[in-house]
Amino acid sequence: MGAHAMLLLGVALLQLGCYNYLPLRRSSLVPASYLAVTLTESGSEELARYVGPNALVLRGRYLAATDRGISLAVEAVESRRGDIVRWAGETVIVPGEFVRGVEERQVSRGKMVLLAGAAVAGLAVVYGAFGPGSSGGLGSGGGPGPSPH
Repeated sequence: MGAHAMLLLGVALLQLGCYNYLPLRRSSLVPASYLAVTLTESGSEELARYVGPNALVLRGRYLAATDRGISLAVEAVESRRGDIVRWAGETVIVPGEFVRGVEERQVSRGKMVLLAGAAVAGLAVVYGAFGPGSSGGLGSGGGPGPSPH
């Protein structure tokens, strides 16, 4: 794998960690917010037929509050063992009595600054290795070339 591909992979992996989940009151929910809804023990048991066994956290986009609970377009389900199963945005309604906590995903400024610093450092390393001053290019050569016979 080339240095450019490794750099892109590194930046992509760092980008995944640039968010924090902050506690949120249900009264301040905004549609399309990305939420992590932590289930109670009974909620995990009752919703097992919909989200799978031992579900602990449902992550996805908040759709609306209904008379039955929180409507969520689920993108991932995390089990009590820590396994994460990806979903494709299926709608699940979580009754309020099954919710232990609601957290909203927000960009972490500190992590973004760290990511930007790492990206600049990575670019400097790549530029130093492959930039205009490097000796690995296809320059004009140093010899006179072939003799005209």
